[in-house]
Amino acid sequence: MAASPGSKRNTYTAYSIGCAGVWGVILLAGRRRLDSQTWKTLRLVCSGWWMGWTSATIARIGYPPAKQLTPTREKGLRMISIVLIALGLASTLRMFAAGKRPPGSTPGPAWAGLRPGAGASPRPVADPHGGGGS
Repeated sequence: MAASPGSKRNTYTAYSIGCAGVWGVILLAGRRRLDSQTWKTLRLVCSGWWMGWTSATIARIGYPPAKQLTPTREKGLRMISIVLIALGLASTLRMFAAGKRPPGSTPGPAWAGLRPGAGASPRPVADPHGGGGS
């Protein structure tokens, strides 16, 4: 007997795809709206989250599944989860509000500053032997 389409949504794979989609939207919005320091922080947070996800995925393979929660504990977990999600969403929105780019600035490709003539001026390199650089 084939599984109904609704039962396929409640899987770890669907959760993982959903997480990737949400992080993709957050990173896309962050790339367009945040200054460079806040953008770097957001990327580090995203990387840390995915490291945790990878660790949890490995643990799911190596350890037996958790025992079923009682209805009371399930309700408590649901409430705590809602509070934590709300705090995370508020923190993300606060970061986007505080990390706005200056008006008129647009993000360029990450490598734009590395090309000659792309707006980055080369800095003189000091000679470690004190020879004037020639």
